Amino acid sequence: MYYSHFGLDAPPFQLTPSPLALYMSKAHREAYSALEWGLLHESSGFTVVVGEVGTGKTTLVMAALARQYQDLRAIYLGNPKLTFQELMKLILKQLNLKAQGRSRLAYLEAFDAFLCGLPAGQRVVIIIDEAQDLSDETMEQLRLLSNGGRPDQKHLHFVLVGQPELMRRLKSPALRQLDQRIGARSVLRPLESAEVLEYIEQRLSLCGGSAKRVFDSRALRQIVRHSGGIPRRINVICHNAMLLAYARSAAHVNSRMVQSAVAEYDGLRGFTPAPGERPSGDRIRRWLGLALESLALRLLGHSRALYPQEPTAPEPDAGSPPAISQNGAGTEKSETLASQTS
Repeated sequence: MYYSHFGLDAPPFQLTPSPLALYMSKAHREAYSALEWGLLHESSGFTVVVGEVGTGKTTLVMAALARQYQDLRAIYLGNPKLTFQELMKLILKQLNLKAQGRSRLAYLEAFDAFLCGLPAGQRVVIIIDEAQDLSDETMEQLRLLSNGGRPDQKHLHFVLVGQPELMRRLKSPALRQLDQRIGARSVLRPLESAEVLEYIEQRLSLCGGSAKRVFDSRALRQIVRHSGGIPRRINVICHNAMLLAYARSAAHVNSRMVQSAVAEYDGLRGFTPAPGERPSGDRIRRWLGLALESLALRLLGHSRALYPQEPTAPEPDAGSPPAISQNGAGTEKSETLASQTS
């Protein structure tokens, strides 16, 4: 695979959330502290963690859940488009609870009975990802659900994780009661420039490499500039730029490869002009050229990954006469080699 070209043990810039690869920037440490407080101590009923797309919210949640805290039963719900009744069905399933029927009332009674039977000190935390997509009705039902259990014990807590739109929605009049129940809030901000470099270094070191072995200094500056400090965007740019370098058999990723990866990632968004500005033809042609070059090199890289030892035709023997075609013209011999697989 392409990563072995750089002496790495595994692909360093995976897009799937991995607690092992979590980089704890200053903003991530603050968000993690708020998340952990919500999981273990917050008594208000709700904790909210928000951040832009790709900042690492889900990775942060997975890292917290991997700790397996004592006296804590965590439920993770990743589909906010479900109805409240469908969410309740999933909650009961994760808790291995059986309801005496399939109605909303039966689900609520089974869940409330479970909460009332919990010993003092035990908590159930329901984490809802992409919570900005929850309906107003579902949010209100969650607020009412948080009142369940014994009045003298707060066994149930909710953690709402979402994009900044979630904060704006909570300020609407329809959700003001829920907004008043939120005890801890945290905003996960993008990485600073120095943190982007540390993030890249950490990712590569986990796979047996280093930033200096893979990227030249100008390439790293380009990644910092174009990533906006968003970890997911950093991953995509680095991954695609490394694939381009592999396709060219280059020892390092240079700035042009990074620019090609950025052009491919942004696509036509790279042509969006500022207010009152008209993009020049040269600029459009440059972006199109970089994007097409990136696509061609990525295809070449995938081809090399599939056929790493593609045979080449042997050189013709200098002492052999050229082959004579039926019309008498001289042509060189050529051989077609078929790859055999077992």
